[in-house]
Amino acid sequence: MDEDRAVLARLSLLDRYLPLWILLAMAGGLLLGRFFPAIQGWLDAVRIGNTSLPIALGLLLMMYPVLAKVHYEELGRAARDRRLLRLSLLLVWGLGPALMFVLAWLFLPGQPEFRTGLILIGLAPCIAMVLI
Repeated sequence: MDEDRAVLARLSLLDRYLPLWILLAMAGGLLLGRFFPAIQGWLDAVRIGNTSLPIALGLLLMMYPVLAKVHYEELGRAARDRRLLRLSLLLVWGLGPALMFVLAWLFLPGQPEFRTGLILIGLAPCIAMVLI
């Protein structure tokens, strides 16, 4: 119990209440769309090709803190551990897509569009991480 409190005390306010912040952001987005329906048009007006610039910037702002905490000095040590590297590649690029393929065919037999989407999520570990 004391160990749990020590870990909790080391967390920042943002990390400690992250689920709450996520729920508040979702609620805020829903309320914005409800009370300001024209916001969709404003967001769609700022595009580069087929990419919405506000959404791209929002995703970048969301992912930057996580990416900034990568311990780059540990990458060399991790890459030297061949067993761990092989296992990681096998799980991420082998088992993940195969599992999604099987799940797609088991649970979405008559829906090819959804099956394709589920398989693509299995092929893209970054997307799967963001969804989780």
